[in-house]
Parts: sequence; structure tokens; C-alpha cells
Amino acid sequence: MKKLRIKIVLGVLLSATLVFGMTILIFWICSGISIARGADDFTAVIEKHNGNLPPYELLRLELAEGGSRYSVDAESPYRARYFTVTKDGNDIVVNTDHIAAIDEDMAIVMASAASGDAGDVGYYDNYRYRVSADEKMVVFLDNSDDLNSMRSLLLIISLVSVAFIVMITLLFAFLSERIVRPFAENARMQKQFITDASHELKTPLAIISANAEVLAYKDGENEWINNITMQVQRVSELVNEMLTLNRLEEIDEISDIEPVMFSQVVESISVTFEEVLLGKQSVLKRDIQPDVTLNGNPAQLERLVSVLTENASKYVSENGEVAVKLRQVARYTHLTIFNTCEIDPEADYSHLFDRFYRPDSSRTSKTGGHGIGLSIAKRIVTLHNGSIEAIPSAEGMTFSVKLPNKLKIKKQKQR
Repeated sequence: MKKLRIKIVLGVLLSATLVFGMTILIFWICSGISIARGADDFTAVIEKHNGNLPPYELLRLELAEGGSRYSVDAESPYRARYFTVTKDGNDIVVNTDHIAAIDEDMAIVMASAASGDAGDVGYYDNYRYRVSADEKMVVFLDNSDDLNSMRSLLLIISLVSVAFIVMITLLFAFLSERIVRPFAENARMQKQFITDASHELKTPLAIISANAEVLAYKDGENEWINNITMQVQRVSELVNEMLTLNRLEEIDEISDIEPVMFSQVVESISVTFEEVLLGKQSVLKRDIQPDVTLNGNPAQLERLVSVLTENASKYVSENGEVAVKLRQVARYTHLTIFNTCEIDPEADYSHLFDRFYRPDSSRTSKTGGHGIGLSIAKRIVTLHNGSIEAIPSAEGMTFSVKLPNKLKIKKQKQR
């Protein structure tokens, strides 16, 4: 359950980051729009009065009539820092009486950069500008105070958000054990039930098998005894597969890791299925790179290859082929096993690795599958930090496995 706890904490961290990030972004956008609209209303009044601000009462009245939310008081006309650049024929008139930070040359440069379409508005650094409808006047309003206030508030909100994100993440990291405890207990009980049920089934299955052998010895083999023997064998295999999968799911990390000559494993196991394929008039093609070695659990890697090759041999079409390919590229080993077969376009092959899943139950029952083998294969690949996928195509099914070449070699525990 350690991985589940990590996923919960990461999920909370990501969710909190997204929520606070979106909040900051919305605040920044809304504040920027509000400041820009207020400045535009202010510059519109200046333009209307030929580059000057009217007295306070008139200013307040005109802003209110225009529906502006720009807050003004009796000191606003004196605090406002603005300048205008006006074209008067071939002459350029610059009025910088209400600002000290800008000289005439700088005002002309800014006006030249701001001039565009009639009625255009925008920013030049921290100055909000407006181009008059006749393009003869450009009004600049120093918006530094409002913008700096917004940036300071934005910084404070960001720092507070980071603090909240850290606190929320640490809180969930502390509580995650309690959160996953019911799930862990439920999973433990399920695994224990499977283990207990499997062990309980072994005894009656052994008795039934022994009785069938006695009956066959006394009365000779017949159809009914053969059916009993066959079904007992199938159930015994299912029980063993369930126990294997259950044991694999109980561990988070594999032990007994050692260098494995994977080329020999794939070669020797695939050869054992040639007789099965000959019975279906099918062929086995091998393209195995020699001397491919990787770190892993030898028994589990052998089981992986056996499960995938057996699956391909079971479902290969008559007069078809099974192709086994092994390649080692850079830091990974790639194993692909392909078999020709009919692909059901309505089947959901993304669930092939789910236990007991059968895309074609009728065909699976004929071939004797239990729907456990591919779940075992996926668990083995996961324990080896690899990936596996099923790729259907018009020709058949391909299982692609990617395994890292290097795993940390653990010392075997003394027993």
C-alpha cells in the first residue's frame, strides 16, 4: 500500500497546486483587466478635455456617467501622472506638465511606438496609453502604482498559496496511512481468502483425482472417468495460478535478483511449444538476439516467457504462425511475441491483463484458458519495473514487453 499512499499524496499535491494556481491566474487576469479598464476610462476623460483633467466634481461625474468603477477622490487630479503628445499640423506638441519622469524626447518616442489604429489602447511599460479617434493625440497615464500594488498582492497570494500547498500535502502525507488502512485491510482479507480457499480446494481435488484413478484401475477407463480427471486437472491448474498471482501481488519488490541469460530462456522455452504448433499445422519463427543478459528473478522471467508463448500457441489460427523476437537496445530489452488469430473488432483488448477476462469466452473455454496467466505476466513485468501491452492488428495479436537491463541486485536473505 506504500505506492497507494504515494499516489494519494501526489494527487493531493497536484490538485492543490492546480486549484491555487488557477486562483492566482484568475486573480491576475481579473486584476489586470480591472486596472486597464479604469485607466482607459481615465485617459478617455483626459482626451475629452484636450489633454487635461477636469476638476474633481466634474471628473467624478463623467466617470460615473460612463459607468466606470475607477475610484477617485478630491486628490485624484493632483496625484494623476500623465502626459500627452498632440499633432498640430506638422508640429508635435508635448505636454509633460503633470509628470516629471518623462521628458519631451522620451514622450515623442513613446507616442511613435504607441501610435496605431484610431482609438487604440495598450501598455508601454507601466504607462497605459490611448490614441484619439482622429489619431492626433496620444494620452499616457502612469499606472505604476496600481500595477505595483497588484504585483505585490500577487506575490503575497503566491507565497501564501505555496505555504498552504505544503501544509495540505504534509497533512495528507501524515493522514495517508489512516486513509489507506481500510483498503489495505480489505486487500489483505481478499488475498487471505484466496489463499485459504485455494488450500482448502486442494484436498478434495486430490481425493477426487485419487478416486478417479482407482475407478479407472478397477473398471477401466471410460468417458465419465476421463471427464472427471480432465476437469480436476483444470481446476487444480486454476488453483495453482491463483496462488501464484496472489503471492506475486503480496510483494512490492522482487528478491533473488541475479544476471539472467535471457536469450537462452526465450530460446529454450519457445522450442517446447513447437509440438503444440505442429498439431495446428502452424509454425514457430524465432528471431532472438544472442547473449542478451539482464538482471531479474530467473524463475519469474521464465514464467513470463512461458505464459506469453503458451498464450500465443493456444490461440494461434490453423496454418498460422507464432513469431518470437528478442532485442536489446540501449538500457532495455524488448520481447515481442506475435500469433496469427482472428481479432474481434468489438472486444476491448485493453482488459486482457485483468484476471478472468476473456474477450472470446467460447474460444477460451475450448483452449482451456483460465484468464489468470496474462495477469501473472503483467505482475512479473511490473515487479521488474517494465511495461507490457497487447497490440491487436488485422493479422493477429502482439504482446510487447519492455524490461530494464539493470536492476539493483539484492542479497538473498538467510533462512
